[in-house]
Amino acid sequence: MRGTPLASHGSTPLHGQTAALMRVGIDTYSYHRFFGEIREGEEDPGTRWTTWDFLDRAAELEVDGVSLETCYLDLDDPNFRERLALTLDETGLEAVLAWGHPGGLEMGTSRERLEDLFRVIDIAAGMGVDLVRLVVGTYTHWDMEPVDASVERLVPRVTEACRHAAEQGIRLAIETHTALPVRALAELIDRVDAPNLGVVLDTANVVRVGSDLMEATSLLAPLTDMVHVKDLDLSEADFGNPGGWWPCTSLGQGDLNLDGVLAELRSADFNSLACVELATLPPGSQEDRMVKESITWLRESIRLTG
Repeated sequence: MRGTPLASHGSTPLHGQTAALMRVGIDTYSYHRFFGEIREGEEDPGTRWTTWDFLDRAAELEVDGVSLETCYLDLDDPNFRERLALTLDETGLEAVLAWGHPGGLEMGTSRERLEDLFRVIDIAAGMGVDLVRLVVGTYTHWDMEPVDASVERLVPRVTEACRHAAEQGIRLAIETHTALPVRALAELIDRVDAPNLGVVLDTANVVRVGSDLMEATSLLAPLTDMVHVKDLDLSEADFGNPGGWWPCTSLGQGDLNLDGVLAELRSADFNSLACVELATLPPGSQEDRMVKESITWLRESIRLTG
């Protein structure tokens, strides 16, 4: 797989060289309904995919990489892991293992969940995958206790995970997953102070918790190892209530300033995977069409930004 696991976030081109562009990817969560996960308010599309169906489609769409939600992978099966590694090598797709949907580390309250993260880190290393996405919690943990208490409990848990990952040459990146305010996540990463820890910036999730998208991007861009590029219809938005109704649109067809986000990331020398991700799908949605439209939009926007 591409990338240097313990390298610093982003990279600055040498004199006379052109900076590398962001790479376009897809997160499997874009097809969560096809994997059997129907969120509240969604329709069942009547279609089911395997991991191999998804990877075939990613290859057809000629993306650079994929973020694979581990909740949809049979990682306990060694034959599955072997086939997955072989398929990724054959297709040339850069891969990220995205661990923790939905509750992740359960805000540091579960030793069992931390041990499961260790397991996935070891699997990633065995497959040659350099980056593991993790979440510390989800919207059900939002505002359930003082933020300082959450951060205090999470610091030793995340520190332990980073040490385990470093032994395997793996980077970890915490997603903005609606469990913590953006500044609290930045504080957590600062306190852990591990060279192999960064962020997965989700453009929708920072808005769901009530943050300004551009301010959040500016704060987190220097720490970002991967981006979930989502667009939202904000006509019924309940800012600060991440568990509300937050329907996704194809990229460029919603209300988020995604061009501004990409420009800010570019100014911070971000040149890693920017993955199309769809979450809540309103009635009548066709995710495969939306993904294709979003890839086209994202490629053009990256070209113009670069």
